[in-house]
Amino acid sequence: METLQEIQNQFNAVSEKYDWQRQFLIPCFNDFYKTALTLSEEVSIVKNILDVGAGTGLMSAFFHEKYPEAKITLVDISSAMLKKAEERFEGNENINFLNADFATVDLPENHYDLVVSGLAIHHLPDELKQQLFIKIAKTLKSGGWFINADQVLGGTDLAEKIYTENWKNHVAQNPNLTEEEKHSAFERIKVDIMAPLKPQLEWLENAGLQNANCYYQYYNFVVFAANK
Repeated sequence: METLQEIQNQFNAVSEKYDWQRQFLIPCFNDFYKTALTLSEEVSIVKNILDVGAGTGLMSAFFHEKYPEAKITLVDISSAMLKKAEERFEGNENINFLNADFATVDLPENHYDLVVSGLAIHHLPDELKQQLFIKIAKTLKSGGWFINADQVLGGTDLAEKIYTENWKNHVAQNPNLTEEEKHSAFERIKVDIMAPLKPQLEWLENAGLQNANCYYQYYNFVVFAANK
């Protein structure tokens, strides 16, 4: 519970500048989100989208632009982050917000055409990741897709060392971030609970989804997906 509260506090604290910072904190920002959007084209009709760990609504904003008529539900544990999302989509009746722990929130069965997530699920312990994947499988309609743009742990100690050093060097050398913002980013990763990619693909299959696969990777930044 302390870790969950710490995560909530960390993201409440950076909610004001989070979107602006993210383009500098993610070395592969454009490809990262573009891949997730392109994958969604595998779904023939997109009417209902769930954004898991939606934060300020950045991922939802991309999907709203691509599917302006779709209904999108944003769920996040950080009230401050979700408030920013509400401001972003103010007046849009197709956008709904749910301030809740996405790891334990109840989801309707066979409801969503797309379930998406951006840099959120790696905050969950592995057991909760697996439980969430099961809930996602149940909440997807037949033919629906789950698309996760996230960070993963290196498959070996050496890979993880290289992943971490690459990202830290990128942040440390970035002239667009203040020293305080860099320090805050380095503090936030202390509450990460990343898992390697391979077992997560297996967990998706075990949850009842199929064709689990990684479609993009830049060091520890990956986009993987599966369909129902």
